Amino acid sequence: MKTAVSRFFWIIVLGSAVSGCVVASPEVKLKAAPLLETGSGTAESYYHYIDGYLKELSGKLDEAGKIYSRAMEKSPNSPDLLTRYASILIRQGKLNRAEKLVRRAVSIDPANTHAYFLLGGINTARRNLSGAVTAYERLLRINPDEREARLLLGTAYIELKRYKESVQTFDYLINSNPGYILGRLYRAQANFQLKKYDPAERDLRFLLKRRPQHTQALLFLARIHERRENFGEAEKAYKKILVLEPKHRFARSRLGQVYIRKDNLKEALKEYESLIKDEPDNLEVHRTLGFLHYDRRNFQRALREFQFVLGRRPKDAVVRRYVAAVYEELNQLTRAEEELKKILEQDSKALEAFIQLARLYGKKKDWKSVYSVLDRATKKNAKSDRLAFIRGVFLARQKRYKEAIPHYKSAIRLNPKQMNYRFNLAVAFYETHQWKDVEAAIRAVLKVQPKHANALNLLGFMFSELDRDIDEAEQLLSRALAIDPNNGAFLDSMGWVYYRQGRYTLALKKIHHAINQIPDDAVILDHLADVYKAMNNIPKALFYWKKSYKIDPKNKKVFEKIIKNGGSIEAPPKNL
Repeated sequence: MKTAVSRFFWIIVLGSAVSGCVVASPEVKLKAAPLLETGSGTAESYYHYIDGYLKELSGKLDEAGKIYSRAMEKSPNSPDLLTRYASILIRQGKLNRAEKLVRRAVSIDPANTHAYFLLGGINTARRNLSGAVTAYERLLRINPDEREARLLLGTAYIELKRYKESVQTFDYLINSNPGYILGRLYRAQANFQLKKYDPAERDLRFLLKRRPQHTQALLFLARIHERRENFGEAEKAYKKILVLEPKHRFARSRLGQVYIRKDNLKEALKEYESLIKDEPDNLEVHRTLGFLHYDRRNFQRALREFQFVLGRRPKDAVVRRYVAAVYEELNQLTRAEEELKKILEQDSKALEAFIQLARLYGKKKDWKSVYSVLDRATKKNAKSDRLAFIRGVFLARQKRYKEAIPHYKSAIRLNPKQMNYRFNLAVAFYETHQWKDVEAAIRAVLKVQPKHANALNLLGFMFSELDRDIDEAEQLLSRALAIDPNNGAFLDSMGWVYYRQGRYTLALKKIHHAINQIPDDAVILDHLADVYKAMNNIPKALFYWKKSYKIDPKNKKVFEKIIKNGGSIEAPPKNL
């Protein structure tokens, strides 16, 4: 009787084992139970065991559970019956009862791998991933070759952000089976999170060579291209996914983001408009559409999208700040102010809202309100380097450069790596004629960012203004123009260097080019006039001095040049 039953059981098990299919992602599967070990129960318990298993195979879980329960009355200490019954309870969602049975099985048989497997599944279902890891690790110490448990352990490591351990786990699997597709997919995921893109890409290429239509692998490959800012290849990968799965939401969304990164806002907009038709209630899509329409200066449509989001998510501070920005663009400053105040009512520390509100008051030149807002913001964000910097910026806008300097210095102390803070400090030093400090600040910037074009220009122009280190000034400005060849300020600076060198024809060419870029700049016009004066072309010099003076009638030096060279013009008021 025993022999016949055993033979029949193994036929069932083997038949069920070969009937499955490969899944795209791991899941906790209930294993077929092994035979009851000899001596663990009675012939009657064997009968109930097999009867229960047959009911289980036919999907009659309640009946199977009852039969296993009766079998346990005859064999209460059978780990196999305990785990079998536990597997039924897991499928019924009765995790607490299942766990008690599994732990009892482990106490009877500490080497029962099936029990540890089920315990790992129970903890996974409860999102107790640390507990799942502990169970799978114990199982693998008993049986290191249990592939499914190792796969689940590796994925649990990923969810716990223990990426290095995950990679090691999948290394073990792949070393024993190089063609293990699922192992390579998850190892690629772990390496992706570790920013080890080369080994991740190798695994994905291996996988795609064998399964070219594997969408998950294509997705990860596309994400790697994004991280590397290889947006053309990312676009190709996402489009390939969409050929396979035209409604693949994530791929469509990421393709839209790639278009944004490529500054192809037209195609991005098209992609998101298509998405919204399929997902009219998707707030993230409405959000992105709002940003896209804002960037394209379609403010009314942007406002509609943002208001849709706020109607369902009123505490979305980013969207509300954009609403304020829309109102500002529409010159509805009071409404912009109201939106920003709503943010601060919800979050009294909202730094970005404070900054945007201060900028709004600055636009109206309401300096009292500007500094009042910044004072409030600083009380809530005492260690904010940005607040210190922005206070300096507003003071500089009022030409209060000496007062701006300590705030720039404070910002640098709080965040020494932000080079734009040092650059603005250098500008304040320049405006207050602290030449040594300008040079020190600019050289500190260029040490970290040798291609900071504005820094190169400022130092080069200062040297030309002071008529010193002219050769270095030329080198600095050549570097700046290599970065931005049509920048009017840079062209003027180089023209002024040529003027200092007595190379007037070159100076004339550069400064005329500068005026083509910035036609109404009083300083550039003054420089052009000076070059013509040096070339003894007084009529041309007077023409450009007068244009300069018309733009900036406060410039007494230009007025004096006009008079000295025989020109006539109304004198500036004495109070200027």
